[in-house]
Amino acid sequence: GGRGSAVAAVIGAVAGGLLGAATEEGLTRTQGVEITVREDDGTMRAYVQQVEKDEIFRVGERVRIMTVDGTSRVTH
Repeated sequence: GGRGSAVAAVIGAVAGGLLGAATEEGLTRTQGVEITVREDDGTMRAYVQQVEKDEIFRVGERVRIMTVDGTSRVTH
């Protein structure tokens, strides 16, 4: 009935919202890597992309930059 019920409802709503946000972030978060590339013309660019299983980039290795619909990805 009184004031105690109103306080419990607000705390429950806040806790539920935080739990929902944390759950959504956990489902949408993926492991990523930042790769800095020196292009043939000397330009330095950084790319952030999802990590693919067993995909390793080594310093000095030549790579390709693939761009589709404005999204770029570093590949071997």
